[in-house]
Amino acid sequence: MSADLHPAPSAGATEAADPVRTLLANGPREDPAGEAFEALQWATWNGRMLLPEELDTLLALAGRVNGPRVLAEAWFGDVLSFDALSGVVGSVWSTAEYPDVSLDRDEWREMFAAAGFTVDGERAELPEGPVELWRGSVPDRRDDWSWSTEREIAEKYARGKFRRPPGRLYRVLAPSSALLCFNSGRGESEYVVDVEGLDVVEVAAFDGA
Repeated sequence: MSADLHPAPSAGATEAADPVRTLLANGPREDPAGEAFEALQWATWNGRMLLPEELDTLLALAGRVNGPRVLAEAWFGDVLSFDALSGVVGSVWSTAEYPDVSLDRDEWREMFAAAGFTVDGERAELPEGPVELWRGSVPDRRDDWSWSTEREIAEKYARGKFRRPPGRLYRVLAPSSALLCFNSGRGESEYVVDVEGLDVVEVAAFDGA
């Protein structure tokens, strides 16, 4: 990952008051996402580990679009513990609009591998596979990683609900080794699945094709 996403701190920045604590205490001045990145960069340059509540605040300030990048910079910048990563990587994936656009898949793979399998942010035993899962999407996104245990939910996406274009319904039998986490927070019974090498089968088309 590039180390030059943001400009280097100015001289003497390491001697200044801790900007992470300052941001949490006072809130952002005018640019929440930008100030979150600035505080995070200061932490990475100074080897200052983030507490879970501090990470939560930085993620909230960054928002859905920038949250994955904040998480990646904290993890790859060595200011995040394994426990802190495990607690949030699933929810950051789930709440991001297009998580595999925000970060490349290798970055996600590495973070999920470090976090271990989680259920709603808690480490858990992998279910016995294979698990039958469903996805509704346009054909170009059939191999994305968000899948549901509930066919009905996936079919709604395939039919163009939730402000999505109509597409197709897909099914996969995912072995335990492909399961990265499970999220129930959005009521979509979501497994994040690394589908590389899996047989993704088209079940129905709702896009007129």
